[in-house]
Amino acid sequence: MSIGIAVRRAAGPLEPKLANLYRSFFFDVEDFAARLADLGLFQDVLEIGCGEGAVLTALSGRMPQTRFVGIDTSAACGRLYAGDSMRAQFHTQTAQSLASTHRESFDLVLIGDVLHHVPAALQPRIILAAASMLRPAGRLVIKEWIRKPTPIYWLGYLSDRFITGDRIQYFSREQWIADATSCAPRLRLEREWSLKPWASNHAMVFAYGSRP
Repeated sequence: MSIGIAVRRAAGPLEPKLANLYRSFFFDVEDFAARLADLGLFQDVLEIGCGEGAVLTALSGRMPQTRFVGIDTSAACGRLYAGDSMRAQFHTQTAQSLASTHRESFDLVLIGDVLHHVPAALQPRIILAAASMLRPAGRLVIKEWIRKPTPIYWLGYLSDRFITGDRIQYFSREQWIADATSCAPRLRLEREWSLKPWASNHAMVFAYGSRP
């Protein structure tokens, strides 16, 4: 168990507030959810690496007709989800295993702050699995903490490295875009956002279409 999870669980009933306070210093989940909701109407949304369910909680109120699936390799998957439980499912599994049974099943697939925790050799497999689960004209959104020479960037790095305990690796926005479109040629960058409160929060929206 990482330092961060151990500390938060020790907080007992205050854990959700403590988790939200810590997260909000680095990343405004509500800002992200509002931008995702503005993309349009979605019937089925998948989040790969959903953690304890913060993003899907925020989306649940903004997408009242949408069904959600969250997956994570952690046993804590969806543990703090506070949205409409009738429209959400959480599973402890990999993107690759879900893709084997859910090809072209989602209108929107999210990968938020996940890939930098994954060894570089495995990242294309996750992106390919995500793309295979998109319906035609669906969208893949990759949100990452991108490399910038700023104090907050390094604070984020230290937090990720020592609070989670993972050996993380951040890239520039150009590299994330190139990696996604090279391993899944049907992806095309449609738009991108810098997200509150820091410019290192960057989301890339890829449209899924026919091969060039």
